[in-house]
This record gives sequence, structure tokens and C-alpha cells, in this order.
Amino acid sequence: MACTTHDVVIVGAGPVGLFLACELRLAGLSVLVVEKRKSSDGMAETRAFVMHGRSLEILASRGLLNSFLEAGQKTNWWHYGVLDTRLDYSVFGRETNENYVLLVPQYKTEMVLFQRAVELGVQILKGVHVDSVGDLGPSVVVKGAYSDNRLFTATGKYLVGADGVRSTIRRLAKIEFTGNPPVNTVMSGEATLGAAMPNPYIVHNEHGLVIAADLKVPSGRTRLNVFASDRGTLPESVEVTLEEMNHSLQKITGVDYDLSNPCMLKRFSNEQRLATRYRQGRIFLVGDACHKHLPAGGQGLNVGLQEALNLGWKLAAVISQSAPASLLDTYEEERWPIAKAVVENTTSQSLLFFASSGPEWAVRAAVDRLLCVPEANMSLAREISGFSVAYPKSLGMILPDGWQALPESIQGRRALNVKMTLPEGVVTELREYTQDGHWIQLHLPGKHTIELRPPPAFGSWTTVVEAVDMPDEEARTSLYMCGVKEMLIRPDGYLAFGRLDE
Repeated sequence: MACTTHDVVIVGAGPVGLFLACELRLAGLSVLVVEKRKSSDGMAETRAFVMHGRSLEILASRGLLNSFLEAGQKTNWWHYGVLDTRLDYSVFGRETNENYVLLVPQYKTEMVLFQRAVELGVQILKGVHVDSVGDLGPSVVVKGAYSDNRLFTATGKYLVGADGVRSTIRRLAKIEFTGNPPVNTVMSGEATLGAAMPNPYIVHNEHGLVIAADLKVPSGRTRLNVFASDRGTLPESVEVTLEEMNHSLQKITGVDYDLSNPCMLKRFSNEQRLATRYRQGRIFLVGDACHKHLPAGGQGLNVGLQEALNLGWKLAAVISQSAPASLLDTYEEERWPIAKAVVENTTSQSLLFFASSGPEWAVRAAVDRLLCVPEANMSLAREISGFSVAYPKSLGMILPDGWQALPESIQGRRALNVKMTLPEGVVTELREYTQDGHWIQLHLPGKHTIELRPPPAFGSWTTVVEAVDMPDEEARTSLYMCGVKEMLIRPDGYLAFGRLDE
């Protein structure tokens, strides 16, 4: 039984674990990912298939967006509680190019991120079940077994559990997963249709709710979520049969879709749970290991990717000794409130999803009217898309000499991608410099000379960009025209520090 040593060991090779591994490798860390699945055979192809705007911006910043666009389907609207009035994402078109939702089957997401992880040198082991962890002070020992019963052990400076809502790592770390039990359940799965169905398809009436999408997966199956009012309180443990789903689907839609060739039929619920903390010593949680909620609007995957982005650069900074260990405390400080907000908004949507009484339908009608107000529609769209996320508390423990917190109006906001003219006259854009996951030291247009500029704030982990002009939408450029001559943008794409005009 050989023991391997790594900077970080990640348990879970889903999209979040793989994306975190890529982020860590960009910073030059050694990374091992272990996954209990030997393959994806027999797994649902769609699963988490909704990519929101902020996640798309993140993928674009790492040069990965085109691979996802090739695999997905765009829509510039989304829903809140499956109300008739949709959330209009097109209104964000002046501040971002990613003003849409992308529907991508999860198997494609995992393929893209797996390939990227391999290219970057991540070591990935499949068929490994972890059954114990030991925090030894300067490291964490992970033990388990391969599917053929060979023993497995590995050591990492840090361990990350990206192993889903039933997280083994969360249990072994003794992190509580508190919340409220389920009230309603939904039948979910994939099946082949025997009749044509609109795509995407949403039906909501007194008999229940259907949300379906054909994501053009190799099997030809369609993703189906079916809430039947007369079966909506059955426990998640009750097996879903094809006959039950077909009957409920017909009752709600009035069409016999003659389902066949099913995959991963199950029930999910509106149970609400949130990890009480994101860290225990050298063990961290990320993604669904941190939170469980109704998958209303497909927010879970997106929150997980953004958690991985936040944790990745902080682990890299501490392991490389370019930042104090206290930086790692800010992972939970910044991300836990955001996960809590997602649990709360999906819980509020569950009332709209599962409306079956007169008062509940009245609430639906009232909220639907509110969504006709542009400001209300935009506010919810900004929340669901992830565009509203900001980190206003300055990271004082890593403040470089000569720099300071930015004005409150922009501190911690996401750095909008913007067109820039370089000194040699070339027009480029900010995201051309973000693909390696470095800090961006952005010299802003003005009368400042290069000679007055300080050295790279974070040494070799800093990309210095000289912009002499920003020929772009005012909605984007105004973020940068705030009285500072230089900005430092965090590796995860949020504004961190500035140097003021003198």
C-alpha cells in the first residue's frame, strides 16, 4: 500500500471538484482527485445542467467558455418559481456578454473539466472509496480502498470534500448539516419520449408541475421533473416507477408520452440544509457537500463552481506562503452567507412550485405581477444569475504596501470584462489576461507614467496590464473610473485594492 503526498487531496470528481483541481494546478500545486465512481455508465446524463451568467463569465475568464457553448443551448430568460412572467437576462447586455443561461448536460461539463484537469497535470483516481481521514497538524491523511479491495492512502497539506450532499468528508470531519426536513418531493429522471414535446417544456396546473428539457444527449433521453399534486408528499426513499411517472405526466399535460428506456428515476425534495461551517482544521467543504436545497432554477452547480473559485486561489496563496493562514478563514466568511441566501430563495420558490391551494395560487399571482415591474425582475435575475455577488470586506491580511481598500461603492464587486487599448495601440479585453489565474494589476487610463508604478504587488503571481484607453460601454468602464490610478483584481475576478490618484 503506497502512500502518495500532495499539496491538496480532493474527494469527488464532479464538476466542482474538477474545477477546483484546475484552479489549484494553475497555481502550480500538486493535486490528487479521488472519485468512488469507476465510470459514468448508468448515470443520468443531464443531472445539473443549468449554467448561469456569473459561472459563464468565470469559464470565459479561464478560456473554457467556447467548449461549453459548443455543448449547450442558450436562452436569455429564466424562471423564478416557474411563474409565467420570466426573468429577463437580456437586460444585462451592457455590462456582460454572458447575459443568458446555458443548458449543458452534466456529462459534457465533466468531460470538459476532466480533459482540462488532465492537461494541467491533475492526478485523478477512480473507484476509490474513502472511509477515514486524520488531521495530523501539518497534513491530512486520507484512507480507504479501491473497488477491488486494495487499500488506498494519501496525504495532503489540505483535504477538500467535493463529494455531494451525502458527503463522507463532511461526516468524517464532524461538521453538522442543519436545516429543515422535506415537505414535498418531485419525481425526476431521464426517459425516451414516445410523442413530441416542446423544448424546453413547463406546465403548471392543479394536477401538478412538469419541467422538461431535451438536451440532445447521446441516449436521446429527455430530462423530466414531475411534481404530482396527489403524490407530492411521498418520501424520497419511495421508489419511482416508469408507470407512475408516465401516469402523472399524462395527468398534468393531457398527453400520453409513452415513456421508455428510463435512467436514474428518483425523488428529490425541498429539504433545506446548510453546513454549519465550511472548514474543520485542514479539511474544507465545497459544492453540494455544503448545502442541500430544492434545485429551483439550477443554482446548486453554479454556487459550487463559485465556491471552488474562491477557495482555490486562497489555498494556493497559503500553501505557497505568499499569504498568512488567516486568509483561509475568509472562504467561509465570504461564501457561507451566499449559500444561505440560495437556500432561502429556493425555499421561497418551493411555495410557488408546489402551489395546490387557493391561497398558494394567490401568492403565485401576486409574485407574478411583481415580476412585471422591471426593477423587481432585474433584482431577482441578478440574484439567480450570480451577478449580485460581491465581497465588500477588504482582505486586510494580504494588503500590499502602498495599496489600500477601494471606495465602498466598488470594493469587492466583480471585475467586468472591458475592452482596453494597450500602449502600442492594440485593442484587447481584460479576460485575455485572466486565464492563468493570476492577480491582475491594472494600470488605468490617465496621465500616470509607468515609472511611478510600483512593482508587481504579488510578485510572479501578478500580471501587470497597462490600459491607455477603455473603448467600451459606459456600464462597464464606469466601474474603473473611480479616482484610482491602479487596481488589483483578485484571481477569482473581484476588485480587491487600489492606488489613489495623488
